[in-house]
Amino acid sequence: MKKKLSHVKVFVPTVLLAAAFTLTASPTSADDYLMKFVLNGQNKGEYLVSREVDSAIAEPGLWHAAGVNTKEQLPLERLNNLGHAKIVWSEQTIYFYPRNNAAKARKVKPEVTIEPNVSNLDVKSFDYFLTYQSKGDIAGNITGTGRVANLDVDVRAGLGEQESYFSSQWHDEENSNVKDIEVGRVQRYGLDGFSLTNESSLATGSFSNDQIELYWPVGTRVDVYRDGTYLQSLVLDSEPFSYKIELNYSNNQYKFYAVLPDGRTDTKTIERAISGRLAPVGGLTYQVAVGKSPATDESKLIGRLSYGMTNELSLFAGQDEQERQYFSALYSRDDFSFEPIWYGSSGYALSGSWQDGNLAIFGKLSDLDNYHLRSVSVSSRSLFQPTIQYSSRTHGGYETQETTLRTYHSTRLETLNTSISLSPYYSNRLTNGVRSNIFGGRMLASMEAGWQVLASYEHESKDINGIRDIERFNGEISKRFSLGRLTYRYAASNFGHGWEGQQQSLRADLWNWKFATVSASFNHSSGGGNNITLSVSGSFGRTGFQRAPQRSQATLVLSTCRDLNADGICQEVEPEVKGVTASVDGRQVRTPAVIDSLTPYRRYDIEVSGDFGLSPQYDSIQSDRLVRGGINHLRLPLSEVREIEGQLERDGIRVALIDTETGDVLAEQTTEFGGWYLFYAPAGLKVKVVEEPELKPTKNFHM
Repeated sequence: MKKKLSHVKVFVPTVLLAAAFTLTASPTSADDYLMKFVLNGQNKGEYLVSREVDSAIAEPGLWHAAGVNTKEQLPLERLNNLGHAKIVWSEQTIYFYPRNNAAKARKVKPEVTIEPNVSNLDVKSFDYFLTYQSKGDIAGNITGTGRVANLDVDVRAGLGEQESYFSSQWHDEENSNVKDIEVGRVQRYGLDGFSLTNESSLATGSFSNDQIELYWPVGTRVDVYRDGTYLQSLVLDSEPFSYKIELNYSNNQYKFYAVLPDGRTDTKTIERAISGRLAPVGGLTYQVAVGKSPATDESKLIGRLSYGMTNELSLFAGQDEQERQYFSALYSRDDFSFEPIWYGSSGYALSGSWQDGNLAIFGKLSDLDNYHLRSVSVSSRSLFQPTIQYSSRTHGGYETQETTLRTYHSTRLETLNTSISLSPYYSNRLTNGVRSNIFGGRMLASMEAGWQVLASYEHESKDINGIRDIERFNGEISKRFSLGRLTYRYAASNFGHGWEGQQQSLRADLWNWKFATVSASFNHSSGGGNNITLSVSGSFGRTGFQRAPQRSQATLVLSTCRDLNADGICQEVEPEVKGVTASVDGRQVRTPAVIDSLTPYRRYDIEVSGDFGLSPQYDSIQSDRLVRGGINHLRLPLSEVREIEGQLERDGIRVALIDTETGDVLAEQTTEFGGWYLFYAPAGLKVKVVEEPELKPTKNFHM
């Protein structure tokens, strides 16, 4: 493109000088620049931008990358209607951050769904995590992941104090009776036994919150956002890590931005609403888990039945994790939800809410096992997004009342290239006659050059045992280098006698080594002294050693073949074609390719380009759901291509290539170079070339 557009300019200081002298002159013709378009930090390519004195117009390709379906050139200022745009002419770069992800890339509708080939007996990977502490022995675990028949199987061998277990999973989203079975270690419930369900999305059964599992390695730092607002940061101490989400509004989108111990970043997005718990009308759904707790060796039965009476009303019956039987009815319509729950001799609970896209009001009243609870919560998406909560808890004569106000703030300092999120709060608490006032907040700052600062502070004022003021601080500062990440964490408290450091740690992670992750940390605590920890983690699979664990990911092996019999299917005897460019969910690869770190039990859209003399049978296909335990093999057919050319009486005549069997228009062009046209079509496809005049009947030129 740069060679063809010889008039495209490179912006240098001399251009600025020339522009300064022409500001007062009469308008001249526009100057064209090849501008790099960066969307949410990702380079989407270079596009032509025509710049005049007081405006700039971008070609349709840039707008397509921004998610705008147009065939016209549009002014760049319209980007500000979709989000935040920054144009740096000296760098020939456009930075664009869509508002609420409103701008999405164009999506090609798949023409066909192809089921990957998976072996019924396969070993996919071995994930390992080994650690050595100066105060103890070597500990860790090795987890093998494979497939037996239709089961995805995990076998974990623990070393040191870490436990061993066996787990297997069967998943079929299309089965209305049983969608998921787990045998062995049932991760969601923490039981050794089995579970089964016919629900597509597991839910806790709680009125105003739900639980999800985060499958990232221990030590992963996760920043949590709800509807674009920063909530908190946490460090995972188990895999999977259970996280409770609050369903404050009519629809709640949670995003989890993870920085893994090996330095890689990952994102998980989910959407939940109270109405999502409603069962299909006339449909019966269930969850059940039976087993023993590995910690207490206690046997448990947990589960529920759900029945949809109407589109707004569902009935539930089951037994919770405290082994209390219950019956409830959930009514949810538009902005209003209400659920009474009866626990038999244990008591009752009443929950209700009114919520829309900008305001939410929650209330709960319960009496369970002599534990009385009253709570009210009001939250808004207006300026600063304030949330106020009141709760009163009474048990055995011990009473606690608490009122909390929290707000959320975020800003971007363009001059410092820094994004800051801040969440201050104030709480007034009465605990068994002792009143305390608490002020605190959390802050996350992301700066240029890989710096990141995370801090939380809390000040509590109360009068008990001579201590009036208590302060707590937790902080983290990290820096990304070419070799990895260096992280320093510090925690301290002040109980009225000055600040005392409770714990300090310095951690170095190396992730540029593609075969494994090597980490070293030094920890100091006021009560436990010093401790040095060395750890190594990674995975061994079909592509050898790598640093990313593969247990909870799906692996796809993508290849292409020469479709000799033109049946649209790759037979075993048909030769493989190497070096073909393909896109898997926007990820560019060249066949044959092994693609790791895909989401299991999900369908993926795949687009394939052609090769010399070959054309894809389908421009876009969709894979069937990828299994987790085995290797998903997918071969895509390429058909031989023939040339269809001809000559008309002059240039400028519009012609089209038509599929004679379906009547579809396959391609269009205008004759040139003395009236010539040239099309390419699969060898086995019956086509014809027709003229497209505006005022006279169509003529057939080529069959």
